[in-house]
Amino acid sequence: MASTDLREFISALERAGELRRVTSEVDPILEITEITDRVSKAGGPALLFEHVKGASMPVLINAFGSPTRMNLALQVASPGDLAAELQEVLDLKAPEGLLGKLRMLPKLQDLAGAFPKLVKDGPCKEVVVRDNPSLAGIPVLQCRPADAGRHITFPLVFTQDPETGVPNCGAYRMQVFDERTTGMHWHVQKGGGAHRRADIPRESYRGENHPAADANDLAGHAGPRGSGLSPGGAPRGPSPPPEGHAPFASP
Repeated sequence: MASTDLREFISALERAGELRRVTSEVDPILEITEITDRVSKAGGPALLFEHVKGASMPVLINAFGSPTRMNLALQVASPGDLAAELQEVLDLKAPEGLLGKLRMLPKLQDLAGAFPKLVKDGPCKEVVVRDNPSLAGIPVLQCRPADAGRHITFPLVFTQDPETGVPNCGAYRMQVFDERTTGMHWHVQKGGGAHRRADIPRESYRGENHPAADANDLAGHAGPRGSGLSPGGAPRGPSPPPEGHAPFASP
């Protein structure tokens, strides 16, 4: 069964011998990524840094850094299995007779479970900070010496086309300027960047800001189950559907 949140995935990695815990204190400025770079290039495991300097939560890194761990996240023997399942759906034909309809029921049941569901609440709302929200305590990394600062490197950024209302989900690096401000690194011709460019006239003439939301899995910070971002859903940002198609349910 697929992991429903990051905590379950960490446990699954540990059971599979694909996780190494680091108990020594490490610095989020360059040190974590330097260690990870060496481990990753050597074909090593995912790393869980349990004590990060200046942070109130651990850091999981290199979680998807091997075919084995990707397969574990997606709950498949190989990524090709997902393509085969999709092809089966595309090849479905109207059944003939009662027996044909009965044989198709399991496939239809699996297909029905694949569609997203709109809900009013979820694990991401177990902890809600309304007064003075802050990035302080979140272990945002500086990855390279030449980087301009610390970046949130794998956020899922949600935007909406101002004309069509079609949503988009993309993974865009966010540079942290201070405890309450980040800068978005996105290509103007893609997804969220295109939405931002299309919304410039609205901002200029109406004084409105372009809305955007960011989802990160802060398993040690956002309640018992983390923020609710599943390992299988995390690749959604860097693997989007064609432009103009919603990657998730929208109201």
